[in-house]
Amino acid sequence: MEETRENNREVPTKPSAKHLWHGAMFMVSGVYILGSYTTSGDGVEEPALHWEPMVAVALLLVGLLFFWKGRSFLQKESLVVEYYEAIVLAVGIALLVRTFVVEPFKIPSGSMIPTLLVGDYLFVSKFTYGHRIPFTRERLFMGDGPNRGDIAVFEYPRDPSKDYIKRIVGLPGDRIVYQDKRLYINNKPVEYETVGDYVYLNERGSEVDSSQFIEKMENNPHSILVRPFSFSDQITDEVVPPGHYFVMGDNRDNSNDSRFWGFVPAYRLVGRALAIFWSWDGQNNRLRWERLGSLVR
Repeated sequence: MEETRENNREVPTKPSAKHLWHGAMFMVSGVYILGSYTTSGDGVEEPALHWEPMVAVALLLVGLLFFWKGRSFLQKESLVVEYYEAIVLAVGIALLVRTFVVEPFKIPSGSMIPTLLVGDYLFVSKFTYGHRIPFTRERLFMGDGPNRGDIAVFEYPRDPSKDYIKRIVGLPGDRIVYQDKRLYINNKPVEYETVGDYVYLNERGSEVDSSQFIEKMENNPHSILVRPFSFSDQITDEVVPPGHYFVMGDNRDNSNDSRFWGFVPAYRLVGRALAIFWSWDGQNNRLRWERLGSLVR
């Protein structure tokens, strides 16, 4: 009889610490978003309401709430708690992937034609160039940084709320000269070969006649467009300062890039373009099947 009573006694269970890592996940995410959004000095912020600070503050508050009352909530056996845990797991994984691994972007303009077309959707690697430490201008795990010829997404230095995508042509210490529609790096002209004529429709639906070339930049040959008969008096002769990069669009006569507004600081880098996962031709209302899955070079 005594043995039966012993067997029927409830064995005390160790209190779950699940609420602590839930709260920590919310707070770390909030700190990262808020710290990545904060700028100082050379940034021009629009006087508008942005979603990033609101989401960051909400995550911080939810995290504190879970540290305080999370255990009692998670110990309840209910359908609400089951759904909550499934949602937190899914959202947590998605948030980690989007924050630290890969993020999707859409191409809205023709500055990177013919490499990237309007309506391309691409994945951008966010770990290639390391990660910016929240509330600082320092990056972790950046290594040697971008290579010359990489297509990079970055925060536009004059308005960090906007993301731009361009090709990195100048590394720290490089002398960049662009004159008579030719690019020179460290006093040497970049080799290129003629491909032929290239006609595309701009954002207004007008035909633009250009010439296509293969630009041979080290181990990264890529296509560029030049309009031979368009007038351009923009002559560039700059030395890239430490911790900065010089970027240009592949559509050289239709790109707002470092020739006009200067260098990209390393801490403004978001990631390197990887591959196109969707491409929609809005002018002809069709899916560009041939571009799906193609690597961005």
